[in-house]
Amino acid sequence: MKTSEIFSRAGNIAAKPLKEIDSQKLNEVFDDLKRRTQKSFQLTQRAKGVLPNGSQHTLPLSNPYPFFMNKGAGSRLQDVDGNDYVDYILSGGAIILGHNDEGLTNTIQDLLQNKTNFHGHFDELEIEAAEKVIDFFPSIEKVRFTSSGSEANSGAIKIARAVTGKKKLIKFLGHYHGWASEYLMDVEVPGSGKFVTNGIPDEHMDQTVLVPPNDLNALEEAFKANELSGGIAAVICEPYGAESGLVPIDEDFNEQAIALTHKYGALYIFDEVVTGFRLGKGGAQQRLNVTPDLTTLGKGLMNGFPSCGAIGGKKEYMDAANISIPYAHPYTYIAGTLSGNTLSMAACNYVVNRLATTNLLEQAEATASDLTTKLNALFSEYNSDFFAYNYGNILRVELTAPHAVSLTSAEALNEVVQRRKVLSNYSAIVSSAGVLSRNGRDFVSCAQTIEDNDKYVLAYEKLLNSFVK
Repeated sequence: MKTSEIFSRAGNIAAKPLKEIDSQKLNEVFDDLKRRTQKSFQLTQRAKGVLPNGSQHTLPLSNPYPFFMNKGAGSRLQDVDGNDYVDYILSGGAIILGHNDEGLTNTIQDLLQNKTNFHGHFDELEIEAAEKVIDFFPSIEKVRFTSSGSEANSGAIKIARAVTGKKKLIKFLGHYHGWASEYLMDVEVPGSGKFVTNGIPDEHMDQTVLVPPNDLNALEEAFKANELSGGIAAVICEPYGAESGLVPIDEDFNEQAIALTHKYGALYIFDEVVTGFRLGKGGAQQRLNVTPDLTTLGKGLMNGFPSCGAIGGKKEYMDAANISIPYAHPYTYIAGTLSGNTLSMAACNYVVNRLATTNLLEQAEATASDLTTKLNALFSEYNSDFFAYNYGNILRVELTAPHAVSLTSAEALNEVVQRRKVLSNYSAIVSSAGVLSRNGRDFVSCAQTIEDNDKYVLAYEKLLNSFVK
């Protein structure tokens, strides 16, 4: 689906009143979920006593309360009450091979039995994992492993500043790059500004310049306007747009933006934390046929194993990353006790090698395309404005289009909040049919099947049949 069509159809949804679920049907669903998930309810009450707000996670469903999971295999999860689900949330994209992939599990068990999970010293696995990543991505010549995608993005801007000698960062409206202070402005919903920045002093955000995506004139004006106040060190971008394509970027925008960025002596950073292993071999950069200066990775890099992140790029840039006293230029200090630890490197080595040497990613994309086709047929059958599309094995189902609301007033922001809030009720209906779908921001793993897709479609048909007539 073309970017122009996505914007047009999302705008059409945002211009219409929300589709409301029949209150009686919603109450019946909640009653049924509560009856089937008593252990999850009890654990939620315990969590509220020891965890801030009772949760440490943004990804799982929380309506009527979070479901606590017990085990998983392939595309399936089972909660502590014994309920089975087909999982399309997949830890926000971290689970690429499927839950508890047998080969990965065996690799880690072998590591624990014959080596160690962590020794804090050098290990050949670090080299092997880096070599796999370099072979996978055309623009990467050296790799610095980190403990998360957020940490990778923070490290990338430090490298860019060290290399260019400039201070400021350009970030596109709505793009998400983790929860670091300099990135947390204007996330997910373009124009939302400092809506979620409580706890961050304004001066921590002063070096971040916000620019609308798909606007080359605004991008160039931002470069010009900041030349005398520290200059722009880097532009950071989600290659397919905010929320990995929920607010898509024009097909040729990155290529032109990179040329403009280089014109002003800055580096272009591709945040491929999500897209890196979901667009096929070579990531988004290969599919878009562009070459970023730096690339950040996470999530699918290790199929859910922790301390998962990496920065990669050209040798002359990456060599700025250092953990010793400044003895070379350019230089920036990037450390981390668990970065490149043995367990994470074993997981990375296995996952990237498996994706690179099989056709699993092609199969997962075909499965995602099958689901997209079936969903759009369903929506058409019900004369619904909802629509679905996929980039590789990233699945997007547009339901209420909060990001398409023009943020021109406080009332408009309230409209965005309401449109996001109602999505949790939609997801509750879907989960009651045995499918985990995060408000339509979903993923397909290499373990997903056509039968799983059919169950997903039936769950969304249940949603369509729950609306007020």
